[in-house]
Amino acid sequence: MTNFWRRIFALIALALALGLGAGVWRHFSQPKILTVAVGPANSDDADFINAWSRLLAADGGHVRLKAVPTSGPVESLEKLKSGQAMLAVVRTDVASAVKARAVALLHSDPVVIVAPEKAKIENFGRLKGKTIGVIGPPGANDALIETLRRHFRVSVNVVELPAVPAQIAAAFHDGKVDALLFVAPTTRGAIVAENWAVTRRAIGKNLGLVPIDESDAIAEAAPAYESGEIPAGLFGGTPPLPAEDVSTLRVPTYLVAERDAPNAAITQLTRNLFENRQRIAGDASVARLVKAASVEKDAVFPVHPGAQTYYDGEETSFLEQYGDWFYYGPLLLGALASGAMAALRYLGLMQTKETSESLLAKVPEVIALIKAATTTEELDEIRAGIDLAVERFTHDVVKGNVEEQKTAPIALAVDYLGRMISERRREIAGRAREASP
Repeated sequence: MTNFWRRIFALIALALALGLGAGVWRHFSQPKILTVAVGPANSDDADFINAWSRLLAADGGHVRLKAVPTSGPVESLEKLKSGQAMLAVVRTDVASAVKARAVALLHSDPVVIVAPEKAKIENFGRLKGKTIGVIGPPGANDALIETLRRHFRVSVNVVELPAVPAQIAAAFHDGKVDALLFVAPTTRGAIVAENWAVTRRAIGKNLGLVPIDESDAIAEAAPAYESGEIPAGLFGGTPPLPAEDVSTLRVPTYLVAERDAPNAAITQLTRNLFENRQRIAGDASVARLVKAASVEKDAVFPVHPGAQTYYDGEETSFLEQYGDWFYYGPLLLGALASGAMAALRYLGLMQTKETSESLLAKVPEVIALIKAATTTEELDEIRAGIDLAVERFTHDVVKGNVEEQKTAPIALAVDYLGRMISERRREIAGRAREASP
């Protein structure tokens, strides 16, 4: 192998070593970005994720969040299932979520059913054959309506309505709907109360809440829901609305992760959430409602192993988590550094102090190179390398860095190598004359 190819291979080895080192550094220094499917825009959930994402970025944490906007919990789950997001904000009553694992319970909101008081609709069963206007993200309340139909054994018609007071009032006034159903965001009672007042004035009728009296039985049969109440005065007003507690169902909303999401990243994310709830609440008040996810085996969403590690208090310390790297890291870096220095020395890009021992150790290698040389140009390169080494060694002798008595073996070796180069040069020249016509 000629010196040219040796230099090429040395450069390749140096590039690989530097590339490997840069890759390892990048892997451990770059933050882990987790995508979160959440929607609709301007909802409590979207505000919460955006506020949390800003806090993580400001604190320079190793784990960051990036919101993936959706139309609501149904689309958010689809983003999770299709791999377009690693986490999602979803309700417990969305379609089958085999891949979803719970990280935290964000909030649990009451189901509100509204109807004109003069209709005397005392419970959901009295809505048989009537039409219900449903407000909410696309498909979000489909499972809820079906659960109520099945439990009360009634058939009801459903009309999707936008959350616009004027259009809601028009639907009641024109007889298109007999009642209204929506899941009330707990932290936006004032906004709901204002819209309620506008709607009631536009309709010109007194509206009342329809209770779901059998909420305990429904929650027992459908674990996606919880039995609860709409507290008196939740939506404000004078007189307060409602005037007294009303039985209903509550719909929990969870932050879930894809089941294969890295455990360590989810553990860090869960810890950050519970340590910074109050800070996040400054921009998103719903953060005050965040609770730990259920770790029971029969939970609607099984808890993610990373989150459970935090809940169980079994989170490993930094030293425990990266202890192996503290042991193997220096060994790897040392090997890379040695390889890089050897390549640099071979390429002549790094000068090293020559000693009698180091020069003598190279003699067998130089002898082999002389014997393998096939051209006078190769011999010239070998001779130049010997001259450079002798020059450096002589410089060290003059500076007093090497004892003079150690120069004798070097002189003998250099003389011997010089005679070998001359003999090899004559052999190459003789072969060249024999080969010429």
